[in-house]
Amino acid sequence: MSSTAEELVECATALLSDAADEPRYRAVCSRAYYGAFHAAHAFHRRLPVPGTVGRARGRHEQLIAQLSRPMINPADRQYDVSQAIARDLVELRNARVMADYHLDQHVDHELASKSARIARNVLKTTT
Repeated sequence: MSSTAEELVECATALLSDAADEPRYRAVCSRAYYGAFHAAHAFHRRLPVPGTVGRARGRHEQLIAQLSRPMINPADRQYDVSQAIARDLVELRNARVMADYHLDQHVDHELASKSARIARNVLKTTT
């Protein structure tokens, strides 16, 4: 069985509604990022031409770079949408990295809630 970007974002939202402790807040940040990442990746694949990778390395950094620097006409509405998605992914990635790798830093309901909200916005924007 496979999962969709929508299901990952729904999972983050469901986790948030029951979250009462830091491990669950961390899980929300993680699922929210990955749901948004997959939605953003699908959006990028639908663009007529890929964005510029530049010096970005790794799949996640490359996608953010490509969305930040779309190669479509700047007058195209998708140009601004692409850049907005990139900004959201950066914010979500930063929260996920803190949640997954920096156990000495506090992750609270506010950060988890913000991550879920941004992920829902990315999902809405990309579908």
